[in-house]
Amino acid sequence: MHPWDSQTFAEGAKNAGRSDATIANALAAADSIKKTNVNLPVILSLGHLAHLSDVGLPVLRNYVERSDDPYRVFQVKKNHVGNAPRKHRTICVPEPSLMRVQRWIAQNVLNAEKPHPRSYAFAPCRSLVQAAERHAGCRWLIKMDLQDFFESIDERRVYLVFRSMGYGALLSFEMGRLCTRLRGSYSAEPQDAATLSTGYKFRQPGFLPQGAPTSPMLANLVVRALDRRLEALGLKYGWVYSRYADDLAFSTKDITGRGAAIALVKQVEREVRDFGLRENPAKTSITPPGHRKVLLGLLVDQDQPRLTKKFRNNVETHLFALGHPKVGATAHCAARGFRSVTGLRRHLAGLVAFAHAVDKPYAAGLYADFNKLDWSR
Repeated sequence: MHPWDSQTFAEGAKNAGRSDATIANALAAADSIKKTNVNLPVILSLGHLAHLSDVGLPVLRNYVERSDDPYRVFQVKKNHVGNAPRKHRTICVPEPSLMRVQRWIAQNVLNAEKPHPRSYAFAPCRSLVQAAERHAGCRWLIKMDLQDFFESIDERRVYLVFRSMGYGALLSFEMGRLCTRLRGSYSAEPQDAATLSTGYKFRQPGFLPQGAPTSPMLANLVVRALDRRLEALGLKYGWVYSRYADDLAFSTKDITGRGAAIALVKQVEREVRDFGLRENPAKTSITPPGHRKVLLGLLVDQDQPRLTKKFRNNVETHLFALGHPKVGATAHCAARGFRSVTGLRRHLAGLVAFAHAVDKPYAAGLYADFNKLDWSR
């Protein structure tokens, strides 16, 4: 993508026969975007976005019109929490052309905007380990979870994110449609589906689908205001705040009591609900001094985050079985329920990489064992 140059654009538009009024309007729109954030790309219309993303304009219009459901939908099991029944997470994978334009928006538009400093997921140069480091050595730890995080963020809030970047109202509406999905049937048009002022139908707002490349960053940008409120609330009472996707954490090294922790939880719940989201009560926990503190899969009861014994045992068991002459990749893959040896290999590589981010000396030994494995047997 070429950098924006207003003079080059004006000359090209004039040579193409565009009127002075049209050129002036386009330059004003570009100026609005660049004043907001100089790193944002200038996008003037859906046709311009089609050109930039190399996806046909009729295809994009079809997505915005919501003529058909362009997502492949399936479910995966959620992690089991306490005594609650195991639930499923709905994954929505966009078809190739929609995936292409969503990736373009994610890489070129959303990447130019910064989430709140205490948000550590889905952002360059931020990580799960950094989120855990904020709470290392804490006395008290509060963990909370935002329920149905992506699905709770609707098209109207996505529209406002694009508008806040300086993009025009119609284009912001269209990009909001490209990044969201309807909850109900695409074929059953509701009775109130009058044509909107935009020229498109459907009054029912879509939501952020889990599986779209734009959803994580858009969710971060939507909840920046909530992050500001929650950080301020924590600071008011001497607690440190962080958010990693839908996982909220508060901690303190001060001497306090359970009553103060419970009071903070109730205030956080009010802030979350006032913002239009909901917490998942089954995942709220308060850990006092003297108890094992695990946040985002890492121990945070000392000065630095550490790998849990459960994690170490798991990765070491994988390596032992895969390297054992009587087991090997094929048998271990079947025993652990992996669909393929390739899937098992990628899973284990991810575990070792995670260990490396937390404990490099320990991970060096894991890498040495991993690199010796014979995956052909």
